[in-house]
Amino acid sequence: MTDTTDDIAEEISFQSFDDDCRLLGNLLNDILHREVGTTFVDKLERIRVLAQSACNMRQAGIVNMAELLEKQLASDLSKMSLEEAFTLARAFSHYLTMMGIAETHHRVRKGGNMAQISKSCDDVFNQLVQGWSFPERSL
Repeated sequence: MTDTTDDIAEEISFQSFDDDCRLLGNLLNDILHREVGTTFVDKLERIRVLAQSACNMRQAGIVNMAELLEKQLASDLSKMSLEEAFTLARAFSHYLTMMGIAETHHRVRKGGNMAQISKSCDDVFNQLVQGWSFPERSL
């Protein structure tokens, strides 16, 4: 029998992260609908679904389907005007930035009860040196 306690705890700890991602994604979606229109948002969603599906198929080992989806994706992208392509790139850039913000917020929220841990090499090295006792050398 497998202990699923850790799996449940992991799922619970990511619920707030998922909620933040959903909230920020919905806000961006609302803004895009208002600023660039429903037609463009539909194109953006189609591109996103094609790219995600191709990636999923490739990871699952269904290479033929992945290649078919990638060809469709390339075709859809090549039909876009340069202005549409820039808008698409900006929209995806904003989305990724917002997901980065959500991840940072999640890490801060999750680590709020822990002492500040530095990840720089210099800080880690200094902590190691300070924590170790070196034997005295006799001259």
